[in-house]
Amino acid sequence: MNGERIRADRHARELVADMHWRGMVVPPLYARMATEFQDLVRSGDYAAWVAGGGTPGRRSQGTRAVRHLPVGFS
Repeated sequence: MNGERIRADRHARELVADMHWRGMVVPPLYARMATEFQDLVRSGDYAAWVAGGGTPGRRSQGTRAVRHLPVGFS
């Protein structure tokens, strides 16, 4: 499984959670992809992918840039 597929499955899991929270019907494709992501997490493959240089988003948590707001910003 490649990084793009892992990212797509992770995104589907987020969409499914949001759709459940809103009381919406979840399309079977998203439900299947979310289940595949949960299987990756349970097996430890997702953790291995992240540890091996894959990133859960655009930047890893350790390198996320911090943007400071100007003083007096409201």
